[in-house]
Amino acid sequence: MKLLIYLILFIILMQISNGILINEIMANPIADESLNEWIEIYNDENNDINVSGWIIGDDKDNDTIEGGLYNKEGTIIPAFGFAIITDEATRVYNNFNVSQDAIRLYVDDGAIGNGLSNNGETIYLYDNNGNLIDKKTYNKTTEDLSWAFVNTTLLKSNPSPGFVNDESIITEQGCDYAVEFILAKTVFDNSSDFSFKIRISKVSGQKTNFTSRAKIEDLNGKLIREYKPFTNQSITKQRTSTRYTPNLEEGKSFFMDSNITVQCNDTNTKNDFDKRIITIKGKPLREDSSIDIEKVFDLGTDKKAKFGQIIRIKLNAYKGNTNKKSIAVWIEDDKRNKLSKQSKINLELKYTNYSLTLPVQIKPNCDEKFDNDDYTIIARGLDSEDEEEVEIEDLTDSMCEVKIVEEKKFSSKKFKFDIQDFNENIEVGKKFNTKIMLDNNNDVDIPIKVWSYVYRGSKSYSGDREENKKEFILKANSLNVVELENMVEDAEPGNYKFKVLVNKNNQKTNNQITKDVVINNKLNKNNVKSEEIIDNNENLITANNVLMNNYGLVYESTTEKAKSLVPIFLIILSILINVVLIWRR
Repeated sequence: MKLLIYLILFIILMQISNGILINEIMANPIADESLNEWIEIYNDENNDINVSGWIIGDDKDNDTIEGGLYNKEGTIIPAFGFAIITDEATRVYNNFNVSQDAIRLYVDDGAIGNGLSNNGETIYLYDNNGNLIDKKTYNKTTEDLSWAFVNTTLLKSNPSPGFVNDESIITEQGCDYAVEFILAKTVFDNSSDFSFKIRISKVSGQKTNFTSRAKIEDLNGKLIREYKPFTNQSITKQRTSTRYTPNLEEGKSFFMDSNITVQCNDTNTKNDFDKRIITIKGKPLREDSSIDIEKVFDLGTDKKAKFGQIIRIKLNAYKGNTNKKSIAVWIEDDKRNKLSKQSKINLELKYTNYSLTLPVQIKPNCDEKFDNDDYTIIARGLDSEDEEEVEIEDLTDSMCEVKIVEEKKFSSKKFKFDIQDFNENIEVGKKFNTKIMLDNNNDVDIPIKVWSYVYRGSKSYSGDREENKKEFILKANSLNVVELENMVEDAEPGNYKFKVLVNKNNQKTNNQITKDVVINNKLNKNNVKSEEIIDNNENLITANNVLMNNYGLVYESTTEKAKSLVPIFLIILSILINVVLIWRR
């Protein structure tokens, strides 16, 4: 009987003194769980232990422990030493305060086991012979708290990777932390005059980890800036962030909002938030609108355009205090006869500067109706107007013949589209716009769908592939410009593809144009203001713009004009026939 008791005690002692223990489990970090999960193991013996080839896992999957990936420490855990196990693409050492003495281990997989569950599970540790060395079962987790092994029990704890667990255990003692903005004033003369800091204070209670966030919104609730000054940090009494200078748009007011979350029993939640309203005055806004023709693109080396050519007109426009939206551009002679289709665009926001480039289709001169001469580019709208002369040359007979052949070849269903303005360099988190020219030379209206996205391989990096799809009716014999907006929220720097797709008449096959783009992951500080203008404009060309205000006339072709003369011609012919019949009587 004594022998049996001794044998049982021996087995128990072997289980208690395993050498290596599972000492702490972080299963529910704040963000990127698979990249920030970790398990701490501890060597409770007075001799070194090599864990190379050991197995760590859960009920669904096991992984082999390896070492040497970080600073070549290897897999030997010294006596009474700690080791941290992560996945092979970990961010733990960037986001947690890990002891410099802890051995850095990793598993040969993208996650530990099947990924550490937030609802609790059992973690198993085996040696390289398959013997179970230790196992720990933890319960449902709390975000940013670990389960630490203290006095034979797993307890919720502030994360302490590589350190002794006793001082990090969460108790029921209350605490009170406060957050506040540090501002010189609430009304600022200009954007460069505005800056702020965020201060966190421990009012009372125990020391604990805290996380603070802040944001700036416009008065319509649109997010302008977002800040993460503190993540999983602790203080003795008080801590202040770096100074932020967001360079906000002048002439507007903004909401500022900050908050703090703590890992203790917060006895006063009223000071966990701070809200302010600030105003950036800037220069007085102009009431009158203006249009300026800045440049004409696509001219030859002789600075002349050709009949039948598409040229691009760059405009600088300012919309002041007016309810009018539309700007139109065309070419005419000194008798106000139009030499081109009319291109239109709608501008929605008041007190806003716009930089626009619109295509203008010059009519062919095959009937020699127009002379080689100087003609006038007209830009008109928003109660403003600008003009600029351009010299246009006649087409040769051969060019007209080619034009006729091409029109017969493509029939009456001819449809063109092209990218007019395009960004080859894209910044992560910054919206960019692309202008698409759509030219309908058909005699019927065409249903159009157009969208765009950034991709590499099978993955889209600018949200859902059809996220910015626009649908509208493109009127017969009209030309229109659509502006699409995309933003890459998260992507590694490098080369990608940008695709624009157009579907007409609900056909099964889409037309498409693909461009090469380069993604950068840092915003250019000098471009912040232009980004805000883009953000505020959202999309310069809306569906209402594309429909041209209930299908207002964009361009009236020669064919359409001829159709309108048919009834008059029939009336005159009828009168002549009646006159002849009466005369014969």
